[in-house]
Amino acid sequence: MIRFRVGQSWKREPKGQLGPQDAFAFEIDGVNLLPGATDEPLVRLIGGLVEAVAEMVVDGERGGQLSLEDVSLEVCFWRRPGLEVEVTVVSLGQPPKRAQPTVVVELPALVEATVACARGFLRELGEERSTVAGEVEALERRIKALTGTVVVEWPARRAEPWNATSRSGALECTVRDLDGRTSNVTRRAREGLAAVLLDGEVTLGEAIRVDGFPFLTMMGLARAATEGRAQLGGQAIERQLVFQAGLDVCLSLRTRSPSLAANPWLEALQVRCTEGLRALQEPVPDTSEARLSPPRPPGNAPIITQGDVRRVALSPQWARPVALGEDGGHLLLGRSTIVVASPHAAHAFTPRGQTAFRRLSPKGVATSCTHTLCATSTRVLLFERDAETAAWLRDHDGSTLGPGLELVDGVLVTSIARRGVVGFDPMTGRELWRFEPPRTQRSHLTFSGPRVLVATDGGALFGLDAATGQVRFTVRSSIPFAGPVMRVGRRAVAVLKRKDLAAVYMCEALASGARVPAGTICWTKELAISSVGAPIASGGRIFLTGHRDGQGLIVALSLRGQILWERPTPLDPHSQRAVAYERGVVVTDARGHALRLLPDGQTAWVLGSAGDQLSNPIAPVMRRQILVVPGPTLRLVDPRGGRILSQLETGARVVDVAVDQKLTIYVLREPGVLEAWRPAAVLALVSRPS
Repeated sequence: MIRFRVGQSWKREPKGQLGPQDAFAFEIDGVNLLPGATDEPLVRLIGGLVEAVAEMVVDGERGGQLSLEDVSLEVCFWRRPGLEVEVTVVSLGQPPKRAQPTVVVELPALVEATVACARGFLRELGEERSTVAGEVEALERRIKALTGTVVVEWPARRAEPWNATSRSGALECTVRDLDGRTSNVTRRAREGLAAVLLDGEVTLGEAIRVDGFPFLTMMGLARAATEGRAQLGGQAIERQLVFQAGLDVCLSLRTRSPSLAANPWLEALQVRCTEGLRALQEPVPDTSEARLSPPRPPGNAPIITQGDVRRVALSPQWARPVALGEDGGHLLLGRSTIVVASPHAAHAFTPRGQTAFRRLSPKGVATSCTHTLCATSTRVLLFERDAETAAWLRDHDGSTLGPGLELVDGVLVTSIARRGVVGFDPMTGRELWRFEPPRTQRSHLTFSGPRVLVATDGGALFGLDAATGQVRFTVRSSIPFAGPVMRVGRRAVAVLKRKDLAAVYMCEALASGARVPAGTICWTKELAISSVGAPIASGGRIFLTGHRDGQGLIVALSLRGQILWERPTPLDPHSQRAVAYERGVVVTDARGHALRLLPDGQTAWVLGSAGDQLSNPIAPVMRRQILVVPGPTLRLVDPRGGRILSQLETGARVVDVAVDQKLTIYVLREPGVLEAWRPAAVLALVSRPS
């Protein structure tokens, strides 16, 4: 028999801000499952009980949860096939544990007892209803929905049992899912504590073993390790082993059920273990920038060594259909390939137009010119260059990867689910580390030497060590990032924006000693401009594009954050793109207009355009002292005087443009066609007048 008992002392005692408070009992066959619940806010508690039961009956959820914060108890409900419900009471004290053995009840009896308790309490509430009128009205609506819904059986769903064992030194943790709990969670149930209450054990050596819920055991060990005194069975454990084992448990659960990535209990354990490992790591001097690199051959050599270029003729080489390159695709140039990369596909061609490789994957394709990661719901594969078979294959939790991929300090780094970062071993495929910043929907990556800079839409900038994934520094602000940060030497320039307000700051990106640690803010500047573009650094200046009062604007800042000048532009303010040139800047827009500004802000030349506007604004390209201006009519321009050297009618449906060192122009058009154009003749004035 199920019965909920409410104390009667609240009728005689003064009421607090939370309404009546008194004892509350959950009895099954006369046994109280909630010992110690003697002073609970009854309106909130009974409302939570009705909500937990209504989620299983009205909303069709797999589980529900009732929280008793004053006594640190969590009542977890979990539906079995049919009409049975598991009831588990968990104590969140130290250590977290199951307060009572798990019992199984019938859902109709649970609904009947819940409705009887709630209605009886509301009848006795009397004049106190006015103090908690809002909560009482919500409670009555939920009771009405609960009583008006037919209790149906939970269908039996096929699920394959699994188990995972992870070892960290002498500490071993085994998780077993015997009834497919992790694979059959519903939308709300996957965020509750019941979704991670799996069977298993945690052992230390050969003599100490703790059975029950390994997730709760690791919660307690991680909490104790944070305080510096982790013990299991009276034997001390190194804190580093505890934190590593906790992360392994989180990875096992998320690998088997990607939907648990949003579980707050799982995220709390992961954050605690990550922060614990970071606190244990001793600071070491960053000497990566002191490495000597071999001399590089000079790049961007002029197309003609003598005289002025007068005319460049372009001739078509080839045109090829590409896979999924029409929306969101972009071009990557390698030494021997041109890659069309999109979120779920990568299609590479040789300079002669032959297909080098083609990769497709439903969970994302992360590609560079040398490596390609393909993710599915259960596997992640690595392909090297144009190899027909994968170099390795690993289990995957189904999260979306890509589309960018970088080999940084011997680690393949890519974004995961567009919000986090993950690093893989390129030789074995082992996931070395994963970082998912909290309260983030979208993040932007920048690579600065051995460091990965993660800028989030929550206004936080994280500097990660590419080899270990450890957070070296964190810079927080209340304004979201406009895009990825820009590297300037050992520092980084970040642009944040919110409506008509923009903020720019420069910080130390690489550790430079104890006096100036990484993450130190050098300066901050607020700007009253909108639609801020990516920053451009040239000649000791930082250039920003944007608009104010509907007019395009260029702002130049010094490396110390001082505003040197502001110049209005006749370009489209919402599609401005810029490229650096001779300590100044060249700005273009989606219509093909171009403007060059000198280092002092004076206008060198303006190039107009007429016709349609590109649906996707594309930044100009500077190659071999030739400026390529994308637009409905793609133009090659002499950047010194603004003279047009060649024109190519491309139309408005251009997705991306790339130019290699031989001045071959690759144009990606909708709906997925890649064209190659090569200079057929270059006419130049050989001798300049004196």
